[in-house]
Formats: sequence, C-alpha cells, structure tokens
Amino acid sequence: MLPLFRQLGILAFGKVRPTARRFGRSLLGGVIAGLLGLTAYVALLLALGFYLTSVMGPIYAALVIAAFTALCAVLVVVVIQAINRRAERRMEARQRAARSRLPDPMTLQLLAGVPALMKGRSLITAVAIAAVVYGLAKSQGVGHDRDDA
Repeated sequence: MLPLFRQLGILAFGKVRPTARRFGRSLLGGVIAGLLGLTAYVALLLALGFYLTSVMGPIYAALVIAAFTALCAVLVVVVIQAINRRAERRMEARQRAARSRLPDPMTLQLLAGVPALMKGRSLITAVAIAAVVYGLAKSQGVGHDRDDA
C-alpha cells in the first residue's frame, strides 16, 4: 500500500521540488541583479555629481540631482497609480457584468429551496424540480439564438 501512496504523491506533488528550486534560483538571480543595478545607479549619480560640481559648484549640483531624482520618483508614483486605477476599473466592470448575469431574486429564492425538495427523493419531486429548472432556463433565454432576433 505504501508504494501506491508514494506513486500517488509523486504524481500529485512531483513538480513541487523543481518549482521550488527554480523559484529559489530566480529569487537569487533577482537579488543579485538588483544589487548590481543599484550599484550602477549610485555610480551614475556620483559621476553626474562630480561632473556637475566642476560645472556649477557642489551645492547647485546636489540640488539638480535631488530635483531630478524627486521628479523621477513622482513620475513612478503617478504611473503606478494610473495602472492601479485602470485595474480597479476593469475589476469593477467584471463585477458589474457578473452581477448582470445573475438571475432575479425570485429565481434565487426558488433555487435555494431545491435542496429541501430533494430530501424526499421521490420521482414527482424530481419531475417538479426539473420543470422549475427548465422554466428558469427558458426565462433566462437559454436555447434562444440571439442572432435571429
């Protein structure tokens, strides 16, 4: 019995270990790339600071670099807010579309009573439930071609 469970485990969870290793490698690579990118960014700012210091003095060079960095930060925040707003509008549109496809409240009440009707398990009950479901489906437009209308 144990070999059967082992085989089922391999079938069900066989990809867990390779996925975890791949995730770990990707995470490590991302951290290293981030550190190298940050180092390059700091070196670029230092080089820009040294150049601007020779052109306009140390105080103005620091002010120019600070203003440029603050402007970049504001641009990043504005872009992220715009993306979040767009994603929120899409989600709200999907929710409105899903709500419009829901049946009316009376239909939902009838469907809520179906499990109680099934407890009798008689043939008449099954036929009555099938008739209700058929009527609800037809009232919702199931089976009608919308192109012909």
